[in-house]
Amino acid sequence: MQEIELKFQIPADALDAVRVAVAALPGGEAPPQVLQAAYFDTPDRKLARARAALRVRREDDERVQTLKAAGVNALTRLEDNRTVSPAADGQAPWPDLALHEGEARAALMRDLAWNPDTDPQGAQTGLQALYRTDIRRRRARVPVTAAGQTLGTVELALDEGWIEAGTLRRPVCELEIELVDGEPAAVLAAARDWVTAHGLWLDAQTKAHRGDQLAREAASGTPSPVPPVRRRTPAPRPGTPATPDARRVAALNAALEQVGLNLSEVAADETSDVRAWVRAAAVGLRRLQWLALPDDLTGEVTALYHALRPAPRQLASGNEAVTLARSTDTTLLQLDLLARLLQQVA
Repeated sequence: MQEIELKFQIPADALDAVRVAVAALPGGEAPPQVLQAAYFDTPDRKLARARAALRVRREDDERVQTLKAAGVNALTRLEDNRTVSPAADGQAPWPDLALHEGEARAALMRDLAWNPDTDPQGAQTGLQALYRTDIRRRRARVPVTAAGQTLGTVELALDEGWIEAGTLRRPVCELEIELVDGEPAAVLAAARDWVTAHGLWLDAQTKAHRGDQLAREAASGTPSPVPPVRRRTPAPRPGTPATPDARRVAALNAALEQVGLNLSEVAADETSDVRAWVRAAAVGLRRLQWLALPDDLTGEVTALYHALRPAPRQLASGNEAVTLARSTDTTLLQLDLLARLLQQVA
């Protein structure tokens, strides 16, 4: 139920090269998989506020209901997949919360205030279909080695298509790298290769986050970006004693999420005023400076901080900030910080 995955946006001028590179890998030459999903949430966005997502997706000829929820760190998410049958009337299936068990059921009960005893399938939770995705996915699986050692196997998924809400549509063009087996470091090692080769940039915002933004815009008529993530409260991993080491890991993870989520919003928008997100990302970088990082990482964090905030009352301009958020150096720094997080968790 733990999904270890990173997602990257693909520059328009690198898309053809990424397509060719994926097609050259084992499995990459197969016809693309058809993925068409409806995403559900309550009108007041209870799932989105909990950084969770519930969807029913057509995967070629199958229907799969999936809950995704926040995981133990910035690299991990809870994912629970359940096969469902098409509706008898030919319509798309509606989610049945009773299908989920264990951690997934607990997350739904917490985030939706769902009571399985009085509402077994979740019909009274107020769920609505808010947006849809229509994706063509090319997959390839590859082993990852570093320093002569096999770290594991990752799946590369090249997704192209659309997110739709009402009459609005947003293109999707991204590469996901997910751990199939082995060490989480395999995802980071593979990511470094693809980022370096093709100029991809890390995107901490999921399709669900982007879909919720689009649904809000469709309903209100005005753009609805994710609010700046300012100070995330460090929380030790569930079940972990509140030791000094656990608190340090939680603080590093919280600062990484603050930086990653805000930089992702900056990178996604070339037209709006992004100063609030730039400022919030800079605060996250300042928090990273206070942590006990290796000197080389502290130096890179400090350099990025000063690039985003050259002076106490000055922020990088919109174009400068977008360029920084999309830069290879910024993404490689975030990958190095995630590697540091994994070392401390281990």
